[in-house]
Amino acid sequence: MTSIAIIGAGSSGLAAAHILQDAGHTVTLFEEHTEVGGRAATRQRQGFIYDHGAQYIKGGSPISTSLITERFYVNDLIDIAKPVWIFDQHGHIAQGDPAQNADPKWNYRSGLHTFAKCMAEGLHISLQTLITRFQQTTTGWHLSNTSGQSLGTFARLLVTLPAPQAINLITASSLDNNVRQPLLSTLSQARYNPLISVMLGYQPQPQVRPYYALVNTDKAHPISWLAWEHEKAPERTPPNTGLLLAQMAPHYSQQNWHTADEQLIGDVARLVAELVDEQLPEPIFTDIYRWQYALPNAKADANALNTLTLPIGLAFCGDGFVGGRVHLALEHGMEVAKQFLSSH
Repeated sequence: MTSIAIIGAGSSGLAAAHILQDAGHTVTLFEEHTEVGGRAATRQRQGFIYDHGAQYIKGGSPISTSLITERFYVNDLIDIAKPVWIFDQHGHIAQGDPAQNADPKWNYRSGLHTFAKCMAEGLHISLQTLITRFQQTTTGWHLSNTSGQSLGTFARLLVTLPAPQAINLITASSLDNNVRQPLLSTLSQARYNPLISVMLGYQPQPQVRPYYALVNTDKAHPISWLAWEHEKAPERTPPNTGLLLAQMAPHYSQQNWHTADEQLIGDVARLVAELVDEQLPEPIFTDIYRWQYALPNAKADANALNTLTLPIGLAFCGDGFVGGRVHLALEHGMEVAKQFLSSH
């Protein structure tokens, strides 16, 4: 039995933890936030339930589908019935890809974070614990938090952070320079788009549409994604209300990152009304969430990285290596965990 530390309890870290724990190892996850799941996140406010990060888990993958429908199944699970349609920079709306819409769009009545919470059960997770430094020792990897407090030494270490945060951690840590420099160089290949999610609650409910959500395909519109969040389940909103969730394009998000919330909400509400061509009233509920590391637009080479580090009991996984889909992060966590097992 080996002690293994995992930094980050997002989808990739949680999936890796189960592979390692199933193999008999002692696993501890360290998560800086109050919740697990990373971008598989849900908020509940004033009777509204909404996924302000990832919108659903894409079906069609045998590995992730097995996790969702078998090992971590709960009867809260839903497959979003309506399709996703597309729109262009001019606001022209058209039907989406039938093949993609045929795949399940997995979610939960109580929010996407339900899946992460199910995965977290049975795992040893230290929440609100920010690891700021690690040091390679003769017995493994010594971890420290923001105040310099020791959090123990572990035989192996798996880092699942977004690449920029992993770079900061490595820069502050004690590591052989022959490993450090190639690590930093490879991780720097990953690039992330910022994303602002804007939630707009309306009463009465907006018009019923033949689709659940719209996605911008030419990447030239200020809105990247617009979802009728109440279409996921009636429990998502109070009676006679609806919630539109707009995720803004990278260029818009970057330009408006520091725009005051009130001004941002007004501008996004106008853009939404124009896109759907509907006279929407003043929102009765609003919320904003800014994702600094939302979607990787360039990936780092995980195989090159882990080929270098696995022999010393260190590995990396996460969306910075595979892209922004939850199912890809799950699968990469499992894949790297299996590499960890076979390397020792």
